[in-house]
Amino acid sequence: MSASLVLAWPKAARILGQLGDIRWFCNAKAFAAILGVTPRQRNSGISVMGRTMIGRTGNTSLRAALYMLSLVARRHNPILCRFAERLSATGMAKKAVIGAIMHKLAHLIYGVIHTDKPYDAHYLAKGLAIQDGI
Repeated sequence: MSASLVLAWPKAARILGQLGDIRWFCNAKAFAAILGVTPRQRNSGISVMGRTMIGRTGNTSLRAALYMLSLVARRHNPILCRFAERLSATGMAKKAVIGAIMHKLAHLIYGVIHTDKPYDAHYLAKGLAIQDGI
């Protein structure tokens, strides 16, 4: 196990320890909103000059823990690595890509805990194979 994965375990424990039972959230969007990683448009009146950024309405220490987890996941999770490469190829800034990974990771955490099933990296690939007739 690499050193970055060993360092990620306390961060995951912090998220789960501070939030308690995640199942009381009604959906993954509410969980991501509590963490403060939902996208927020910056606009004023009729002007839409600002860029979209993460909401930052949640707990700062939880968001910091999720930031470090997203850095590790970007390097070691093949699905999130491809997701980050796809976003980078479209011209997104590095920090914006990390914010998108944080949001995706919040949804994955909610899904794993809410369904009581272990993480399956090929979960979406199975559904796509059936859908596409492969």
